Formats: sequence, structure tokens, C-alpha cells
Amino acid sequence: MSFLAKTANTAKSLLPLALAVWVVHAVLRVLLLFRVNPYGTPFVNKPDWYVFHAVTWDYMWIAISLAVWAFLIRRFYKSSFIAFHSIILLITYLDQETQRFLGSHVSFSLVNAYKDPSSVEMFWEYFAYDQSVPFLQVAVILFMFPAFYFLNKFFTRYFNKKTSFRGVFIGGTAFFLCCWLFINVIWTGNARRTKLTPVVDLIYREIISLATNKKENLSEAEILEYQNFWKEIDDGNSSISFSKEYPLWKKYTSPVPSLQRSNFIVVFLESHRYVEVKKSSPFLDSLMNTGLNFSRMHISGLPTTGGLLSTLTGIPTHSSLTQVTSLPFIKMPSFAHYLRGAGWRTDFFSAADPAWDNLGVWMEKWYDRQHYNREREDDSLFWDYASLYVKDSLASNNQPFLATFITRSNHYPFDFAANMPKSEKEKSIQERIVYTMNYADRQLARFVHSIQNEPWFENTYLIILADHGFPLGENGNSTISGGAYYSSTHIPFVIAGKNIPQKTDTISASQIDIAPTILDIAGIETSNPFMGHSLLKKRKNFALGTHFGYKTLNYGNFRLIYKSGTESLLFENSDSLQTKELSKENKETVLEMEKLVNLLTKVSDFSLENDIVEPK
Repeated sequence: MSFLAKTANTAKSLLPLALAVWVVHAVLRVLLLFRVNPYGTPFVNKPDWYVFHAVTWDYMWIAISLAVWAFLIRRFYKSSFIAFHSIILLITYLDQETQRFLGSHVSFSLVNAYKDPSSVEMFWEYFAYDQSVPFLQVAVILFMFPAFYFLNKFFTRYFNKKTSFRGVFIGGTAFFLCCWLFINVIWTGNARRTKLTPVVDLIYREIISLATNKKENLSEAEILEYQNFWKEIDDGNSSISFSKEYPLWKKYTSPVPSLQRSNFIVVFLESHRYVEVKKSSPFLDSLMNTGLNFSRMHISGLPTTGGLLSTLTGIPTHSSLTQVTSLPFIKMPSFAHYLRGAGWRTDFFSAADPAWDNLGVWMEKWYDRQHYNREREDDSLFWDYASLYVKDSLASNNQPFLATFITRSNHYPFDFAANMPKSEKEKSIQERIVYTMNYADRQLARFVHSIQNEPWFENTYLIILADHGFPLGENGNSTISGGAYYSSTHIPFVIAGKNIPQKTDTISASQIDIAPTILDIAGIETSNPFMGHSLLKKRKNFALGTHFGYKTLNYGNFRLIYKSGTESLLFENSDSLQTKELSKENKETVLEMEKLVNLLTKVSDFSLENDIVEPK
């Protein structure tokens, strides 16, 4: 018998098994996507946006496994195929339940974090108190493999009839191509792909990561150098002591100030560029003239997830891992965490689905409640709901509150504004963003005007910033992941409230400074791991960020853009359009800043990876 004939016979013999595996995976996907997590909130808010991608992706990798066995494996091909897929099925279900409980895929770092035997007891408690169906996990484990067995029997009987294998092969190949086009061309989405990644792909990436990445420990000299640098930027404001075991952790030894039980409203405006504010956002511009604003405020992480996490935690997002999906299990504090611990009510409002990119898992750590509804994704409806809820629920309690908001209407490709005319949507992206920023500005103005005359508003601090900017072709860059120029990193920022000075500050700052600033206003001087510094106190020029492999540092008079394997770029802080690159005439400065930015991100990355942000 020829090689092709043997291959065809092997494939025909394995086909019922492969189909049985696919059906079982489809059922597992439905059980994942259409259930709430153990805490009672939907795992995803738009399961219809996920389930077809999940089923098609599973079809593709299972079809590839069938081809591999048919072409390469001759002895014990059926038993080895069953064994392989049985193991993958078991790990797949473990991975899916881990996502429901912790928001993370199974990984070696996760296993290391939960290697303590007591973790097994914790998962059993999760099973018992699961707010979807208690102990459903046990039932699925018991019936998953019998279902695989009987489905295989069913498909074997079906294909033993006069079924044309040639027709099945042609139809299956055509469907494979349709699946590939659907996932990679017709309806793409990086966040969805991350959430739906099959276990076989996860295992492959983990093995490659272990083989290629050699983790380095922090030396005592590096820890001391970072801690001395932090004190230098702080410019002698605080009396603190650092921990040696937890490099970021510092304790305040000065007298603790009294709590200022004020309310905080923190607004993240989607994709707002600092340079466009005067042209497109008159209300925000007016707020910036009546509060404390920084003309050199930079993001500390990209994309939206990076901007929010770095702002909340006071630490730049991990420089190489996608922190929001790779490290959601770490015990990481934020300014919302500290406010809630001091008696504040904390609520998070999102106009976009927080489950889409795994933000919801992080917000559950720090907020009492999350607010999202797919019917309120337009900023107008979003702010209408927010205004009523803040006035009727948050402000009516005898308790200070933190309300954090993230808008949506100014999202790329900048055509999400409600009732945006077709003529506007057909304009260039440079013109569309002006329209959508103006729309977002008008909706923000309606919200602020609806609450500013409330009696509690006098005791409220309004903090407005962007999650990030967006490049529109400046510096030859038109994609948000293509660099770390000002077009992506330079954002508007303002604080308004009692005793806040009305001025524009030109010192360099970044999103990691906002967490210590909020605690400073609240009078909470507690031990924390923030790498930033309060913007209300005297400090030196410093801004730190990580952006899709790039690292940025403002220090002294310069801003460095660094990426391993490429030549660094150096600009003066005052060069807001970054038109004059200065690295060639300032080589020593570049080397010093490269060393410093690598030290700072090494300290933060190491602390995040090893979950040593704060003492256990």
C-alpha cells in the first residue's frame, strides 16, 4: 500500500475520534462562555462574540492534530491519539476553570504561585460556593470522558456507512480555510484570541519561554540603587524605610496625616491626545485651566489595560508580559484598594466590556462593584447612567466614595460617536478623531454639569486623564504598538477640588504618580509599593513607561525611547513634537538613561513576576 493510501486510511480511522473531541471541546466552551464566574458576574458579557471563534479555533487545531497523526505516526496511532487528546481535554478544563476563578490561563508561574497544598482546599471551596452551579466542575469531569467515548462510537457507526471519505476530506479542508479566514481576516480581535487560546498553544509557548528566557535575580546592589533613586526623585519629602526582601515596599516613619474623607471621581478618557485638547475639547480645556494640570503627563503602559493598571497600582505594566492576562493572580494593591480599606465605597464604571481584555478580573480585587451594560456603550447613555447612580446611590450614603470611569466613544477607528454622520465617518482619521474627541468632551461636560451643584460635590476631587494617546502618522508612526512617541504617550491630566492650586506644571510626570497623589489627598500615608510620587509635592523630573516592548524614561532634561536590539532615541522634554533627535550628540546621556530605565523595569518586572509587590 502506498504512503498516501496508508495516510488516508489512518486519517479515516481517526476521523470519528477527532470529531468526538471537537464536540466535547465545543460543550466545554459553552460551559465557560455562557456561565457567570464563581463570584456571580458574567465570565464574558458578550458570549455571542466569542463562541464562534472558540469553536472554529478548536476545529483548526484538532484538524491539525489529525493531520500530524495521519502523516507521521504509524504504530499505535489510535491509542496514542486518544491518550494525547484525553490529556489535553483534562488540561483544557483545568485551564477554563482557572480562568473563571482567577482570570488567568494555566501557566508555570501560576502553578508556582499556588503550589502550596492549601490551594487545593481553596479550589474545593470555590466549587462549593460557585454562583453558577455548585460542584458542576465535578460532574463535568465525571461525564467528559464517557461523552468522548460514546460520541466516538456514534461517529464511527456513521462513517462506517457508505460515506465518501474524499468528500469528507474536501469539505473538512474547505471548512478549515473558512475558519482561518473568519479568525484572522473577517473578525479579528487580540483580546478575544488571548482569552480563547487553546491549551496546546499555551503549552507550546510555555516550553519555548522556559527554553529561551533565563530569569535573573535582583542583586542587593540593584535593589539599593533603585531605592536610592526613588528617594532622589522624591526630593526629601518623606521619611521612609525600604524593605530589602520586597524591593518596592516602603514604610512611612513620619507622622500619619488625618484622613480627608472626600469623594474621588476619576475619569479615563479613551485615546485622548494632549495636542488635540484645545482644538477638540473645550470643556476639558476649561477644566485644565481651573485645576492643577501637567503639560508633560505621560502614560506608563499601553494599551488601555496598561494605562489603567499602571495608574491604579503606581507601577508600570510588565515590560514583556501582557500583565492583564498573564499575571491576574498576583496580590497587587492599588489606590482603590487602600481607599476601600480606609472606609471608602469603590465602584468601577466601564463603557466598554471589562471582560473583553480581562480588566474585570483586576477590578474585582479593588472595587465593591463593577458597572457595565452592552446597551450603554455610547458615552451619552453611559454618562446618563453614571450621573443617576452617583447621585442616587453613591452620594446618598454616609460614606465617602471612589467612582472610576472609562469611556469608549473616542476609540479607534474613531467612528463610534452616536449619530456620527456618514460624511464625518468618510473623512481622514486625523479629522475623525477631532469629531469623536469633541463628542466625548460634550458628554463629559453633561455629566459634570449634572453633579457640580450637588451639595456633596464641594467635598469631591475630580481627576481626569486619558488611558493613552494615539499616533496619527507623526514620526512616521500610525499604529499604537509601533513606537513610544508623544503622539501615543502624551496625555491630558487635571485635578480639580478644594485646596488644589490652579496652575499648569511643566515637570515631567506619568500615570504611576497618580496613585500616590490620590492617597496624599486622602491623607492616607500607608506602606505601599508605588514607584510614582505625589504630584502635590516638590519632586524632580521623572516619568516611566512600558509600551509594547518599548521603555520610556523622562529624567533631567531628556526623554529616552528604548527598545532592546534597536538604537535608542533621545529628545528634550520641551520638544513636544519630537522633531529633533539628539542621541548622537549625547551618547553618554543615552547610555546612562538606558542603564537606569533597564534597572527600574527590571525591579518592577521581577517584583510582579514573583508576586513580591507587598509582604505576604
